[in-house]
Amino acid sequence: MGWLNLRADYDEYSDDPRAPWPHSFVVQDMVQAFVTMAMFFPESEIAANVMKLFDHEWEKLRNSAIFDPRERSKTLPDRRSRTSYKFRDPKFWQPWKDLGKTKRYFADVYPMDWSLAVRPIVAKLYRAGIIAPAYLQNDPEIVPGVATAMTEPHRPDKLDLFICYEDPYNRFAPQFPPNFAGPDKWPKLLPRAEAFASKHQNARFALLRLCEFSIHLTVSSRLDVLKPQFGDRVVSRGDLILVMGEDAVDLMKYCTAVTFALQTKPWLREVDLWKSYINVELGLLQELDPFWLD
Repeated sequence: MGWLNLRADYDEYSDDPRAPWPHSFVVQDMVQAFVTMAMFFPESEIAANVMKLFDHEWEKLRNSAIFDPRERSKTLPDRRSRTSYKFRDPKFWQPWKDLGKTKRYFADVYPMDWSLAVRPIVAKLYRAGIIAPAYLQNDPEIVPGVATAMTEPHRPDKLDLFICYEDPYNRFAPQFPPNFAGPDKWPKLLPRAEAFASKHQNARFALLRLCEFSIHLTVSSRLDVLKPQFGDRVVSRGDLILVMGEDAVDLMKYCTAVTFALQTKPWLREVDLWKSYINVELGLLQELDPFWLD
């Protein structure tokens, strides 16, 4: 905590939702982050004390695939990619455009398999309150976006919801804030890891993935709070964070700090250990499917 310039006795609380501290749960959050990362560093003497706390339950966990990253990497997550309409290949939307070439009303030619795939997803969003009815005419000149069902290369047999925001009438000009950075401008992680490994013979790495999709600005802004400590050892790309250490002990320190920074106030984000790769060598990163690095 001294390295991060944090105190353990904060009595005050920041009402700014963007401020990760001060608050009175700093110690608890730091301990949780440490225990979470310690499992992946058996060579560390400090982590050895954590392993003793698990007893027989630890044996079940140790034999699971969570500690076999190569085995886990063979199965890609069953979820759609984060790529938005703006950054998709125009050919992706060709099936929808082909429907528009007919002279019949689009609702009359909408494929039944699309409807079966899209409706349950829309129903869940409606039930959760994410979407609501709108008393507007169902016309692309008034309401942008048409719900379609498409597949992606890593899920070729599974239709999912994709919204086509094509604006043929130029009624909805997109406006982006000045700090917006599209995925085409996000850093590529593997070249960063390779460059670091070329300078450090015993380099170890971690790819920390959050449990939910999180916008690039949210994650990078939080990590920037500790930029003086992290330097160039921590690089984020969307909800994926590359952490680099000169050796395993060094990596554990940075991983614990990154996990703490992400999971502390406002306590909305959590590192998904099953989708993360912690304390691995460069060779494993190079073997991963590109989907894991996006």
